[in-house]
Amino acid sequence: MEIKLHQIKEKSKSMILIGYTMAFALRNRIILFVLMVFSLILIGSLGYLIIRIYVEHHSATLTDAIYFSVATISTLGYYPPNSMLTSEVGKWFHIFYLGLGLAIIFGGIQTIIGPWFEMKIKMAERGWRVPIPKDAHVIICGYNEFALYIAEKLKMLGIPYVVVDNHAPDDMPHVEGDCTEISTIKKANVLRATALIALMDDMKNAMISLTARSITEDLNIIAIATTESGEEIIKKSGANTVIPRNKIIGKTIQYWSSGDYKYDIFASVERLKISEKMVKGKMTGKKISELRFREKYGTIIAIYRNGKMITDPSPNFTLKSGDVIIYLPSEVEAS
Repeated sequence: MEIKLHQIKEKSKSMILIGYTMAFALRNRIILFVLMVFSLILIGSLGYLIIRIYVEHHSATLTDAIYFSVATISTLGYYPPNSMLTSEVGKWFHIFYLGLGLAIIFGGIQTIIGPWFEMKIKMAERGWRVPIPKDAHVIICGYNEFALYIAEKLKMLGIPYVVVDNHAPDDMPHVEGDCTEISTIKKANVLRATALIALMDDMKNAMISLTARSITEDLNIIAIATTESGEEIIKKSGANTVIPRNKIIGKTIQYWSSGDYKYDIFASVERLKISEKMVKGKMTGKKISELRFREKYGTIIAIYRNGKMITDPSPNFTLKSGDVIIYLPSEVEAS
């Protein structure tokens, strides 16, 4: 956890530096660049006139001076006959002015074009992000070690999910923002989700529960609590199930130590409302619609058959002996 916080702090520092560099708007950068070019031409023209007239004692016009400046900083390399600076001072001024011109012209162009390329790259990255599921998915609020574990299990089960956090990686479906804000939760398509899992601290989990419950009464909200008082607050805030953090770890270790690895966060923790039921007896050969499964037990998420996960089965799906039904229990069964 300390490593994660360190990474977030380092990322924040980088973002501050990037923000400082990008502080000037593109229009201000262009204006600044144009002023620098005009100033550069003015310096070159004045320097040319002074050296040409007072050092080399030749006649010179303003047109000759401007031509010298533009030809030098643009590296054109062509000067009219008898217009070059031939004195020792003139040659050193020419060298100095050429170096200064190259630094300002090419540095200024890079300063203007660089942010444009960066913006295009960021827009392309946004286009490559994993799409957010629109229906029958699980919303994970908070990005931490539990979120990674749960996301991995959901992916294995073929259940779509979306992570809501300010620091979720782009290689998983996510919504950037504050989990406690209604607008952020709505971006995760909360009205079409089957469940929401809150994995932050007690107060934030309570706020998340209140926010999600204010949007929909049908959502199954599951939250982790670190203290007994937090468990009570989160429960009163609208969560269907509140699980003490130590119970999750303890129960999982208990089953794994006995060699039974099929139990995990979804199946092993008491009161966690994602369950499984094996098809046997009178259920064999029946269609899901014939069993009135939703009324008796809850909402089917998937069917596990012969090592494969069949997600979102239709009402006409025929069950076979040995199938495992993964579902969200209704309040009737839970009580």
